[in-house]
Amino acid sequence: MPTGYTTDIYNGKKVAFKDFALNCARAFGACVMQHDDPAGEKPKIIYMPEESYHTKALKKLGKFKKPSKKQFETFIKRSIADNKEIINKKKALEKAYTQMIKQVTKWTPPTTEHEGLKDFMLKQLVESEQWDCGVDSYESELVSLSAMTYEDYIEEKKQRYINNCKYHEEHLIKDIALIKQRNKWIEDLQNSL
Repeated sequence: MPTGYTTDIYNGKKVAFKDFALNCARAFGACVMQHDDPAGEKPKIIYMPEESYHTKALKKLGKFKKPSKKQFETFIKRSIADNKEIINKKKALEKAYTQMIKQVTKWTPPTTEHEGLKDFMLKQLVESEQWDCGVDSYESELVSLSAMTYEDYIEEKKQRYINNCKYHEEHLIKDIALIKQRNKWIEDLQNSL
């Protein structure tokens, strides 16, 4: 049974080695973005993306803008409310898990064959309670938010801005290097044929 790459040979078409090699090259890393192009299309040189994801992100970031006191106050108010809401939900969930744990603990399995079920039920509830109900990080965040000053907020926003710029700049450089590497691979292949 032929593959998508050998169908023409299978059907008796005359296929030049160069065309077969270039068609198969689309299955490799350098041409991975062309994998789903129509079968007749050969690997193409990739041009530097002027509007890549990272280029667009850097443009959108623009220059750092100092947040206003109003933005700070809104951030603190909203963040405190969000953390309190999460804490309340987690405490309510912990209560529900605890109630169910009590019911499972009181339950007497009808036979020894059902004891594994009881153990399994308890394990599920205890593990879920451990993973789903922790509030320490949210309570710690409340303390941090209550102590945060406007200057702290500006510094945090500035640091986040710097980190975002650095991230996108580094990844843009990596993208460009990868495109150059892929183009060299395609050029080397074409020159060898």
